[in-house]
Amino acid sequence: MKKKLTALLLACFMLATLAACGGTSETESPAPAESGSPEESGSPAEVIEITIPSYKTGENVGAVFFEPQVERFNELYEGQYHITLESVPQDGFNDRLKQLAQQDMLPVLVQGGDVDWMANIAFPNGMAYDLSTWLDETPAVKDLLIDDGLAYCTNEDGTIYSLPLATVRPTGFFYNSALWNPSEDLSALSMDEFIELIDGQQIAFSTAENGWVAALFLTALIAAEDGGVEWLQSGVEAKITDFNNDIFINAVTKLQSLLQNNAASNSIGAAYADAANAFMSNQASIISNGPWMSADFAETNSANWSNGFNGADVRASLFPGQVGIATTSCFGEWWISASASEEEIELALAFLEFVYSPAELEAYLLAEGGDAPKLDYSEEFQAQQGETQVLADLAADTTEDTVFVPCILDMIPASVANSDFGRLLPSLADGTYSPAEFAEWMTDAAVAATAE
Repeated sequence: MKKKLTALLLACFMLATLAACGGTSETESPAPAESGSPEESGSPAEVIEITIPSYKTGENVGAVFFEPQVERFNELYEGQYHITLESVPQDGFNDRLKQLAQQDMLPVLVQGGDVDWMANIAFPNGMAYDLSTWLDETPAVKDLLIDDGLAYCTNEDGTIYSLPLATVRPTGFFYNSALWNPSEDLSALSMDEFIELIDGQQIAFSTAENGWVAALFLTALIAAEDGGVEWLQSGVEAKITDFNNDIFINAVTKLQSLLQNNAASNSIGAAYADAANAFMSNQASIISNGPWMSADFAETNSANWSNGFNGADVRASLFPGQVGIATTSCFGEWWISASASEEEIELALAFLEFVYSPAELEAYLLAEGGDAPKLDYSEEFQAQQGETQVLADLAADTTEDTVFVPCILDMIPASVANSDFGRLLPSLADGTYSPAEFAEWMTDAAVAATAE
């Protein structure tokens, strides 16, 4: 607030000085006849306004936290800055950004985008504002950034175009303790021990769309193989296109067995919503998903429960081997257009500093789960986090021994991840494809995608 007031006073002083020198300003109002000089009458500074295209609006799950966050920013900087959100469907968001870039009309604040496009086109061609100097001058933000992310986002010349993340949301799985209530520390088990333990349990899978829920389980199975963690991480620098190896084939063999013997009855052909419904209707005792799903288990969302399901019965765990699925060597969510004016960049930096403030980071973690490894949590936050059982479970599992691995979908060509992978999963489940044939098909699809 002090910063806001100082900026407003400075703006008023500059306007008054211009008036005293005979200058004019579009934002300056004529002094009333009975008043003295322009310095005495003064005039309010013009509000700096920008519009952000975003898919985290309306019915999108991300809107639950993001829309109120933008409103909090607007209220904090009322009279100085204002952000308006333009709703863009998530499946068309990346294309929308590319179109705006071609028209030299990128928004001031850019909310991500296609990773390959950012790395190979947007950033090398000068579309992004360099954040390195600002970060050096803003240790309150820089000191919170995850080391892997900061290293990934820092170019050889020291420039930083994408603001690295300060939070990580390791994905594990949820289980319904009313249906299955093991006493073991599940993340401390080996994958083989875990598979033996879940014998007879129903698992909610999705195989339609991008096969999201199945892909998460497959990622954990890959990470459990010798060399699997390193193989997944190899896709950070260059997309994985060769799946004809023991790591992938062994993991797919275990996934095929789970699909054939443990999958909930609606899994084949299921979209994510169908898998979630199976879990929240007591048709499955296990589902893989991220901490953001915790909101679905709150009493306020009980209208989505059926067959006696109770969100209070849900517990959470990271995967066996203390594996959490999260990409830490990655671009962050935000970057700033290099074509923005000084005033717009001023607003954008104020927004980024706001989003990375301790209060907003804690609010985000309470709403969507995860961890800010370098943030000293407030006592209030720790108490509130403990009130949501699944978030407390995941926080307890996330330690210095946690192994973070990227999701397989993020490490393969986008077209294969978004449609081809899920399209072939039913053929794996019914035995039409063997694990080796599945690997061969994935390789062919990935190679073709990168050749386009």
